[in-house]
Amino acid sequence: MTIFYRSFAKRIPMRRVYTVMFLLLSACTVFADEVNLPHNDLSLNGEMVLAPGRSLSDGVILILHGTLGHSGMEIVSTLQTLFAENDRSSLAINLSLGIDDRHGFLPCETEHTHTMEDASEELNAWLSWLKSMNAGEIVLLGHSRGGNQVARFIADYDPDIKAAILIAPSSGAELAGPNRDRNLQQAKGSAWLHDLTFLHCSNATVSAESYVSYYGPANPLGTAPILNKIDVPVLVFAGREDQVVPDLVEHMRMVNRRNIVFEEIDGADHFFRDLYADDIVERSLEFLEAACCEEAPNNSGRLITWAESFVADARLSIKEHRPIVVFISQTGCEFCAALRQKVLFPMMRSGQMQKQAVFREVSLDEGFAVEDFDGAMIAGRKFAQRYAADVTPTLLFLDSNGNELTKKRVGISNIEYYGFYLGRSIKAATAALK
Repeated sequence: MTIFYRSFAKRIPMRRVYTVMFLLLSACTVFADEVNLPHNDLSLNGEMVLAPGRSLSDGVILILHGTLGHSGMEIVSTLQTLFAENDRSSLAINLSLGIDDRHGFLPCETEHTHTMEDASEELNAWLSWLKSMNAGEIVLLGHSRGGNQVARFIADYDPDIKAAILIAPSSGAELAGPNRDRNLQQAKGSAWLHDLTFLHCSNATVSAESYVSYYGPANPLGTAPILNKIDVPVLVFAGREDQVVPDLVEHMRMVNRRNIVFEEIDGADHFFRDLYADDIVERSLEFLEAACCEEAPNNSGRLITWAESFVADARLSIKEHRPIVVFISQTGCEFCAALRQKVLFPMMRSGQMQKQAVFREVSLDEGFAVEDFDGAMIAGRKFAQRYAADVTPTLLFLDSNGNELTKKRVGISNIEYYGFYLGRSIKAATAALK
């Protein structure tokens, strides 16, 4: 259990503007200070909040705002205050969006020239500056589109960071925009696009380069596909009442990597107002202190291993006297996703499952094949049909010859008690081993 020490209760009231050099010389570590950083003929700015008694060498959370937003947004300033109260310093930056020393929301009537690549370059500039300041461990945090941009930055730049926290990151549908294909076609022959929907702006004027950057085929829609390319520990939050990215939960069900932790907060909307920000900070601190963040995994990152060779699994089963548990799944199976998130992932992360069984996953999807117990290759669907396991999810409990040790578990009747009954099945299978 983490104990939080709240040293002050209100937003830090004082603001002072520093250049980078002056901040280097400053001994003040209490107030919220504006930091300026030169970058590509522009002045970038951000708000630094050093926790009382802390310095950058103790580590910092680099925070990125959402679509056309800024560092002073309520969710950002609230998170900075709460993190500081819990001994975590933070730097909330403003993307320039092509504007020198930008503050506040970018007006929709602006001629938009900014790109997704600009965001990554500016994140990299801030990260490099923090390294030059001898900052300790760095955590990246992004809200909404900022979460999506943080994920893209990590996937493209592979930065030296401790972990990432994504709060309601853009999930897919809201990134597509109306008339996307028509606008992309028009962008091929025009320098500017006029009177179109861009991000959340209607009747916008946008450079072709900017539009293609945000909506073109080079940028996959949604955050979930990007997470499959990331190896650092990532904590993703969704609000159950979020109407901006309502499909985030559905998208995250398809993410199955040991370094990705997903949390859904009941009652929270897209901006996690009121006490929901406290939930974000409390869970984030627990996540950052957890063993999962000590070292990023260097393998494929899957918590549940795809079955590749039941011959090899059989040898392991005999050696360690553990039954082989086979999870039968298929793409688009919502109950499979629920079983992973609510039962199997927690058991895997705790190490409980690995101690009790050789756990493998077999897919009914076309193209999936595995080495059978006799050494021959077999399609996943045919393997499942042998055990009359056409319904997903199904869990099989097998010995080293592929024989069933106890009754298979078909479907989900009550997810809350599934872990209990799964444990009983594994014990029965272990007892039946010869």
